[in-house]
Amino acid sequence: MRNIGPTSSRELSEIGIENRDQLREIGLEETTRRLLFRFGSEKKISLNYLYALEGAIHDRDWRDITPARKQELRALLDALRRELSGDQA
Repeated sequence: MRNIGPTSSRELSEIGIENRDQLREIGLEETTRRLLFRFGSEKKISLNYLYALEGAIHDRDWRDITPARKQELRALLDALRRELSGDQA
């Protein structure tokens, strides 16, 4: 998949995503939720990771994501981190 390197590919495989079609079907939010749940204690899931996933879903370079969409992804990541930590504030 575009933007996805070997480490990310392995991590996606561990959460049941083997290809772009599965990534698109599961969606960015659920994929991020699964990554945070599975790997959150082992590594920090970064905003750049979400940019790469967004690019992979749409088969475009992650650097082509609009500033507005990047803001949405930042808010999504923050919300999912709070959700998984049990902090609903």
